[in-house]
Amino acid sequence: MCRTNKKLPMPMNKIISFDGNKDLRILIIKPSSLGDILHTFPAVSVIAERYPEARIDWLVNPAFASILKYHPDVENVIHFPRGELAAAKTFFPAFFSLCSKLRKNKYDIVIDFQGLFRSSFFAAVSGAAVRAGFAEPREKFSRFFYNFKMELPDSHIHAIEKNVFLACALTGLPFMVPETALAVNEKCRRSLSDIMRGTNIEDSDICVGIAPGARWESKRWPPEFFAEIIRQSSAKFPSVKFLLIGSGEDRETAEKILKLCGCGKEQVISLAGRTGICELTELLRRCSVILTNDSGPMHIAAALHVPVLALFGPTAPEKTGPYWREHRIFQAETDCIKCMKRYCSAGRVYDCHDKIKASELSECIGEFLTKGMKYEQI
Repeated sequence: MCRTNKKLPMPMNKIISFDGNKDLRILIIKPSSLGDILHTFPAVSVIAERYPEARIDWLVNPAFASILKYHPDVENVIHFPRGELAAAKTFFPAFFSLCSKLRKNKYDIVIDFQGLFRSSFFAAVSGAAVRAGFAEPREKFSRFFYNFKMELPDSHIHAIEKNVFLACALTGLPFMVPETALAVNEKCRRSLSDIMRGTNIEDSDICVGIAPGARWESKRWPPEFFAEIIRQSSAKFPSVKFLLIGSGEDRETAEKILKLCGCGKEQVISLAGRTGICELTELLRRCSVILTNDSGPMHIAAALHVPVLALFGPTAPEKTGPYWREHRIFQAETDCIKCMKRYCSAGRVYDCHDKIKASELSECIGEFLTKGMKYEQI
């Protein structure tokens, strides 16, 4: 499926041709973060289409490695030891171990979707004949490690399109964004069932996912906001279960929301901190709609084609927001919106948060639930 009719730009230099691809080895470099990795999935599908017999590996931070189970074309995962590389005592062992591993694998093509100096450096260390990246990477010196560079036609395109542009230019395929979806992982699904065994969530329940966490403070709407949305929505839909989800860091926020909303524990259930990435993916799959900040759960839900209600403040949804299927973006109109700052430096106590009303979100949740977007057991 193609989301755009944008014209494919010409690469700055020609790709080295390969007569066959049965023994071709390709390395994807995209260590983080969760959303960025998911935004690279369609590009990897393009590469796999062009080289169906090739072995595709992925260099990734261990914290995000489990999401790669959901890409059918990724054969091998290599951990990028960022923590060890950042510590003086472990730097040299980790550095030489990674260099040795990359050289040993004898890659033919390495594609650096990250665009940082360190990611491009390891692309060069691999010794691959083709080292591809963007002509204007996130860190400008990265481009000197590439021998295949591509200029983007528009700096404002979505991250998924940006990555697919590079993949199409590299492979010679016409520009098209494949509509990828994350297939059910039975092992992760069984693991989720074990976690949920002590809850009162039944397979037949209609569920709304609430993800109140985010890495940046400026992306996190207050607990009171989510509690009010749940209070209004649960009154209209008393049979619906509201699931508070997130990492261990979100557990305290989830507990605050539970206390503030004043609903019974049989209707509002906190699973924050109880799921890993894989279990969270299967949990989001069974939700009818997700209410979320700009965060990892938002990107997973979008990749699952689950309807998303996304709250945006400092970031640009047209670049990194939900890409697939029906979703709604809520972003206030202020002169400092899309500031790309982790904290509000304007001293406005987050005008971008206050201008969005809980009633808008509860009404939208009601719309999706009324449409009958129910979880169907597969």
